[in-house]
Amino acid sequence: MPTRRTIIAVTGAALTAPAWAALHQPAPDLFSTATEGGPVSPPLLDMIDNLVAHAQQLDDHQGGAARDFVHDQFTAVARLLRRASYNAAAGRRLAAALAQLAQTAGFMAFDAHEDGLAQRWYLTALRTAHTAADPGLAASILALMSNQAADRGNALDALQLAAAAQESAATAPPAVRSLVAARSSLAHAVAGDLTSFHRTREDTLTLLDTPPDTPLPRWASYIDRIELDAITGRGLVVLAEQLPQQRHRLLRHAERLLHARAHTSPDAPPQRSALRHGAWLSLAHHATGDLDLAVDTARLALRRLPAVSSTRSVALLRRLHDELAPAGPRSPAVRDLLNDLRHLPAPR
Repeated sequence: MPTRRTIIAVTGAALTAPAWAALHQPAPDLFSTATEGGPVSPPLLDMIDNLVAHAQQLDDHQGGAARDFVHDQFTAVARLLRRASYNAAAGRRLAAALAQLAQTAGFMAFDAHEDGLAQRWYLTALRTAHTAADPGLAASILALMSNQAADRGNALDALQLAAAAQESAATAPPAVRSLVAARSSLAHAVAGDLTSFHRTREDTLTLLDTPPDTPLPRWASYIDRIELDAITGRGLVVLAEQLPQQRHRLLRHAERLLHARAHTSPDAPPQRSALRHGAWLSLAHHATGDLDLAVDTARLALRRLPAVSSTRSVALLRRLHDELAPAGPRSPAVRDLLNDLRHLPAPR
């Protein structure tokens, strides 16, 4: 299990080569006759699946506040894989659960600005998803790795990882492929490639409307139009920074796509996504000159902070403070918001 010691994030082949390697190696046979941990029974597998789903829900609603819980569950499932007895079907189910826990831990580390640790978790998740013979889950992990590279401004890594994610998702249910396409659009945004961005947006919508040919995995149950629109809207804000001549049009489109997620009810999941995309929407409003909307949207995002731990969202709000600061002298509402933004609580 990756630890919380400082880990330097990597770029280039050190990151992308293991990602491609995981796609092109055959999945191993996975079974065990070990007796130290006892047999893995169907009720135990059901309990593990429920714990994995609960960890993901905690992440969606509270952000990184549940990191220690997720790490503990990862350790417990990994111990079963090493010490218990199980057949091939049970082994792959255990490996899929372990991969999902590592993916959740990776996103929590990414959200906490611990990029090197997040990469370690993602690579652990990727290897374990490969062991579980679950290419759809591997595609989701690769797409998150691409998003992390995009967030760090490493466009080439982001594009490589997005391509790997789309290859891995080829046989996944349409909704999973739609999610991968939406996440891949962020790589094109940071690269300033408007044509490819629009193509992945079209793919996102087409796949989302495609009737499923296989059941949707439980981990993908959150995929819906609102979340995918929000991901694309975030990309449009980034793309607007790359293409100043089309900035206003791109930002207006971003505002429309971000609105629904940013205005998620305060007692409904996913609160962290609502907080983060609310911050992006406020930035978009400010960039188009809508100061009142920028303030109102920032206040809505701020009201979510007591229940959510999200370092990246706080960083976005601090960025918003810096961009709004010049308007403070002429707007009492902006001045009040700036005062609140200067005293943001540290994420737990």
